[in-house]
This record gives sequence, structure tokens and C-alpha cells, in this order.
Amino acid sequence: MKQFTISILVFIACFTTYGQVKVNPNGKFFNYNGVKIYYEDTGTGEPLLLLHHFFSTADEWKPYVQAYAKQFRTIAIDMMGHGRSDIYKEDDFNFKHGDYAKIILALLDSLKLNKVNAIGASSGGMTLLHLNTMQPERFKSVIAIGAQIYFSKYDRDFITKRGPDSANVKFMEWATQQYGAKKAMLLARQFWHNLTLYGDPSFTPDILATIKAKWLVVQGDNDEAVPLQQALEMHQYIPNSRLWIVPNGGHLPHENADFQSEFLKVSLEFLNGKWDKKD
Repeated sequence: MKQFTISILVFIACFTTYGQVKVNPNGKFFNYNGVKIYYEDTGTGEPLLLLHHFFSTADEWKPYVQAYAKQFRTIAIDMMGHGRSDIYKEDDFNFKHGDYAKIILALLDSLKLNKVNAIGASSGGMTLLHLNTMQPERFKSVIAIGAQIYFSKYDRDFITKRGPDSANVKFMEWATQQYGAKKAMLLARQFWHNLTLYGDPSFTPDILATIKAKWLVVQGDNDEAVPLQQALEMHQYIPNSRLWIVPNGGHLPHENADFQSEFLKVSLEFLNGKWDKKD
């Protein structure tokens, strides 16, 4: 940990340009207790919440928004501390998905959106688990990609192998250009600090059983970050759930350009009710 922190500090001292992804024409800011949260509001119809993975931004959904917005009002959010959103707690190295879920609920309240659909990847999917257990009645159809219900040894081994890579110059240059030096440093430290976290996420079968939304669990069979067993458990314990295991898929199969047309097709089928279970 000490070597990791020193490496980041040295890099930040040498690379001080404050970069940030641009605010798009449909971009807006929501003020949550003085913290500005960026989101993009596109299209009309039933709301569709889009939550990106850790180290990403709302731009992750660019390959899909145009198609989704033909029938949904898409709300794509920059997670706190990411992209154009403010840092939530500057001195807190524990990234709490439950805190992010509370921010999203406040945003939905401000937009007067009482019933929403949602898609979330990795951290976005874990946040959807929090949201759906906090307010089960608020969600209609949910797609969770590469989500996890607890941090297992498999996950911690992944972070151990990949975490220190966050200190290399190539990664930090990219992250600084995306988020700015301050955000890049905090996010890298939060990612590495996940090794020490227990309890967020922590979704036991009795908690998962409270979810009321139609739920599609999506996971690659070659996911290097989350064991396939967690997808099976999610499918087993979430009452109205379906399971899509992506052959030769990694942790974030929807980001694979060769797979995007298939993901768009299947996600729209699910959101439109074509995957509904029949008696």
C-alpha cells in the first residue's frame, strides 16, 4: 500500500494538468448537499437509468443512448468523483455504493420520476442492488452487468493483481485527462482500498428476496473480476430474475464493440417485456 501511494503521489506531482471530459449539450447538474452530480437527460418515454462502472463516465453508454432514447427517457449519470461530478467526501478512501444510491434517489425525486427502468455495470450494478433493496417499488425492469453481491477472495485477488497497475504512468495519464489529477488519485486509492472493505456490498438471500423489479443478471463466463457463482446466486435469490451468461464474455461484455449489437437487441427485448416469465 505504501509503495502504491508513493507512486501515485510522485506521478501527480509530475502531471498536474487538470483534465475533464466535456459537458455535453444535454448535460445537467444536480446539487446534492453542495455536491454537483452530472447527468445527461435524453429522449422521452419511460425513464431508463444508466449507471456506469468504476473509473468510467456516462459516456460509457454512448453506443446505446441513441437507440434507447427512441423509446425511453435515458438518464445517464457520472458517479460521484467521476467525470464531471464532484468528489463526495475528499478524505474518504472507502467508496460506498450505498451513499451513491442515496444520491440517485434524491435525483429521481427532484425529477419526479417514481417508476424507472435501469441498467448498471459493475459498480453501477451494485448500486442498483442497493437502490432496489432501499425502494423496491420504484423499479420496473433492471439489467445488472458484472455486478457482485459481496467481495469474495476472487474479487480481492483481482484487485491485488490489478490495483497497483493504477499507479503506472499510462493509467494515471488517462485518468487525469478524464477526471483531473485530484479525482484520478482519489479513485485509484479507493479502488485499491476495496481490499479492506466488508459489508458494501453485502446482499444475503433474504435481502435479495425483497427485490420486486424484473431483473436480468448479465455476466461473462470469462469474467476476471467477479466469480460466475455470484451471478448464479443473484439469479437464484432475486424472485423475478433471468440469467444471461455471455459466452467468452469478460467483466464488461457490453463494452466489447463486437458484442454491442447483440447487447442492444437483448436489452431492449428484456426492457420491453419479451423475456417475461410465463406460467
